[in-house]
Amino acid sequence: AVPHVLCRGFTREETEDFLIELRYLGIDNVLAVRGDDSGYQKPLREGRSANRFATDLVTQIDAMNHGRYLADDLLDAEPSSFCIGVGGYPEKHFEAPNLETDIRHTKAKVDAGAEYIVTQMFFDNARFFGNVERCRAAGITVPIIPGLKILNAKAQLASIPRNFFVDI
Repeated sequence: AVPHVLCRGFTREETEDFLIELRYLGIDNVLAVRGDDSGYQKPLREGRSANRFATDLVTQIDAMNHGRYLADDLLDAEPSSFCIGVGGYPEKHFEAPNLETDIRHTKAKVDAGAEYIVTQMFFDNARFFGNVERCRAAGITVPIIPGLKILNAKAQLASIPRNFFVDI
């Protein structure tokens, strides 16, 4: 099991607290994702900030891996050792204008410290293998793990493409 750490709905300070708790529990593998837009943005109190994109979140976790924390009382804290995963999109993220832009965003996450990519589910192997080729051509060398989903209800043939922007 790999906990998903989300940008949306959490401040950077809450994220740091959550990661410290995960570390205390012995969990050192996380998936850093922006998260879906729920339409709600928690009001930020003075002095608080939020990660807008997964790249920002990866940067924050990587900083903790180098002993750099937000909290002043953690200046001498031991570095964390999170293995950071991120999402990837064989059919491109639905907000990306094209595959090239999507690959650039994926590379930015890897350059920020991600150590592996887990793809969105897909149902056409050619799309996955094409995505891996484009990633490698862009200089992305980390493992790319295919995201799989087993369909177990006829209704999923309509709901999955609509909700996850993938083709079946």
